[in-house]
Amino acid sequence: MNEQLSILCELQETDTEIARHREALDTLDTGTQVEEEIGGVESELVELREKQAAIEHENLDRELELKTLQDKKERFHGQLYSGKVSNLGQLSDLHQEVEMLAREIRKIEDHVLDLMETLESQRAEIAARDTRLGELKGELESVRSRYEDRSARLRSELEELESQRGELASRVGTHLLKRYEQIRARMGNLGLVRVTGTTCLGCRIALPSETIKAMKAGRPGPTCDNCGRMLAWGGDGGEE
Repeated sequence: MNEQLSILCELQETDTEIARHREALDTLDTGTQVEEEIGGVESELVELREKQAAIEHENLDRELELKTLQDKKERFHGQLYSGKVSNLGQLSDLHQEVEMLAREIRKIEDHVLDLMETLESQRAEIAARDTRLGELKGELESVRSRYEDRSARLRSELEELESQRGELASRVGTHLLKRYEQIRARMGNLGLVRVTGTTCLGCRIALPSETIKAMKAGRPGPTCDNCGRMLAWGGDGGEE
């Protein structure tokens, strides 16, 4: 194979590796998904705690109301059985008032019980969310650590590949390099393919026999009539 074409093959392999490394960097898990889940759990916790505070406030109001009614009931009850009130009408009124207060007290006590059950349920839910939040933060730390390690390795390898590419490109003739770069820019980073049979490995289209002969001659120049990529003979079965 012509030396210039051989160097160009190495350049294409290097460009392919560079593209792979860049894609690997772009697809590394930076923890974005975990961060979003953390944000969701934190929002849920804010909402749950706001609801908890509102219920606790309502519970306090109901307990104060209950205390007021109980005190009032005790006062009326005391008047009813103190013997100081002898008027039957007043006694009847006091009795009705005591019964009405008792009903109100039972109603509020039931409501307070419901509030306490709701609070207990919410506390359990908040505790579960707090636990999940801690797990997610630990997971995020691990993901970020892996990202730092892998991205550092990929960037180091990419730097070496870029240096290698510069050295190879400097050894290719200006006209040939420009032609390769133009084709590569159009054809998804693949400007040259090695052929080991009768098919262009860039587009999988059969090549004319004249093109194969030109490749075997080792001269830079043959291109695929279908996709336009530069061609280099890789030998039958991959041998040069």
